[in-house]
Amino acid sequence: MKYLTFALCAALTSTALAQAQSLLDTIRTPDKAVGVVNQTLSGTWLQELLLPGQTPGTGTLNLITFQPDGTVISIGSDGNRSPAFGLWVRVGDRKFLLTNFLFNFDEKRVLANVTKVRANAQLSQDGQTMVTIAEIVVMDRNGRVMATTPGGTVKGVRLSLEIPADFYDFQKLP
Repeated sequence: MKYLTFALCAALTSTALAQAQSLLDTIRTPDKAVGVVNQTLSGTWLQELLLPGQTPGTGTLNLITFQPDGTVISIGSDGNRSPAFGLWVRVGDRKFLLTNFLFNFDEKRVLANVTKVRANAQLSQDGQTMVTIAEIVVMDRNGRVMATTPGGTVKGVRLSLEIPADFYDFQKLP
């Protein structure tokens, strides 16, 4: 009788424990899960633009911000062009399509031409770097294509917030 009572109690306890877990508790298998990659370009990046034949460290630096709504704004460090404005969209696993437009100026800051940049971007596995292959189309102010240069490379790194040295003291202020 004692054995039957013990077996019955054990069965009821294990059934109660099994019923206490829901599908939400058991659906995931953590040791088989693949980490989620941030599949967006949203944020601010530092890039280096390299034309065919240029080597890393000789290209134009560029700050670019990808907005969550699919728009983009960037500015180059060379001082002879306007900020670029454009669009971006995700087209695959860590793959993006970009199109930017900007004005180029001569030494007197007179409009020299208009540039359209069409590009494919590949985001790294960790979402912190990207490599872009660009086609650069230079047009006159009437839209007539003057030159098309394929094969430009753009390498970028996602920028992040950084805590200043006095951050924790600042947090203590009223």
